[in-house]
Amino acid sequence: MPSQAAELYAQWFVNPSAALADSLLSYSDFVPKADSLARSAMDANRGPSGAHSQVVVDAFGASYTIGWKAPDKIRFDTTYPLIVYLHGGTGTTLTTKGELAYDMLSSLSDTFSLFLASPSANRDAPWWSPAGMSRVLQTVRFITLRYPVNPDKIFLAGVSDGATGCYCAANTICDPFAGFLAVSGYGGMLVSLGQNLYPRNLMQRPILNINAGQDRIYPFQMVMQFLSWLDQNGVNVEHREYPEEKHGFDYRAKEFGNLAKIVRTWSRPVSRSAISWVFTPQFPNYPPHCIGWEFGKDASAAEIGAFWTDDTLEIHCTGLSSVTCSFDNLPPKARFVSINGAGPKPLTPTLWSGHVQLSLAQHQLFPIAAPQTVYKIKIAR
Repeated sequence: MPSQAAELYAQWFVNPSAALADSLLSYSDFVPKADSLARSAMDANRGPSGAHSQVVVDAFGASYTIGWKAPDKIRFDTTYPLIVYLHGGTGTTLTTKGELAYDMLSSLSDTFSLFLASPSANRDAPWWSPAGMSRVLQTVRFITLRYPVNPDKIFLAGVSDGATGCYCAANTICDPFAGFLAVSGYGGMLVSLGQNLYPRNLMQRPILNINAGQDRIYPFQMVMQFLSWLDQNGVNVEHREYPEEKHGFDYRAKEFGNLAKIVRTWSRPVSRSAISWVFTPQFPNYPPHCIGWEFGKDASAAEIGAFWTDDTLEIHCTGLSSVTCSFDNLPPKARFVSINGAGPKPLTPTLWSGHVQLSLAQHQLFPIAAPQTVYKIKIAR
């Protein structure tokens, strides 16, 4: 394997593209050496302690700044939580607002060791856009390439516009996260921005919602109506309110104890070997156990529900022509698939290949993909 292959893998991992993937797959021994390449890429990009920032290019070719803070002492034989923080005020043209935005939560690092990171958004790439969500995922990949992150302890937090971004992420890219921390925001704003909210997506991760009673941007009563709608639709939201406070998070010192408790106790849900997801077209869409899909003729109505019944994977879906599923906790004799109530057909695992390896690493947001059993299933048109 050429010496530059590890750097190529690092470039692909942070900003995946078909061209970079083809370059990696062109190496004849990529599959047996993929894990070694990933380790070499991580060693070559190992990050230092302290506060840093870097300009990166997103999936749409636009430059923006990622800021981050690592513990003073890092042990690479253990793992630490990661909080990605989304700043507010995305209505500007600035590309650097994330450079020090993580400082909003820096006091948490006085309590225990963790990584803090903050990407930048603006009016051209607000958090609730496909570009904004792609930057969130890219920031996680950027940090996991460089540091020992606990895959079960990745959180997304945000204030104001950043809180709305948290709800967008819960609605479109929930799988990598242990939970969402939304402060002084209004998830209901997404509907007015043209995005449908899907309770079956939102309920898959816990959400902490913090609002102030004197918030003049998002009136308290409006927020409470939205939270009531979430509750009625089965979405798990922990709500905390500060009646005398205003918009923002100037009162965060009062909340750090609860935030620290959440980081300690919330973890990415244990795999249930089931899929339940409504797709939002043009967004990254990171549903649990679903690492690839192809839309059918009506992508606006694409959704899937899948679960195991004894030895059969029962799939009910619309708007998809194929789906690629990955599982790490299968029934002992997984043999059949039934699609939309049709009779069961034989279910054969996809042969391990470079494409599978890359798809898993991209979806899991970690350079070294954890082993999974993968199935690519064609859906009858």
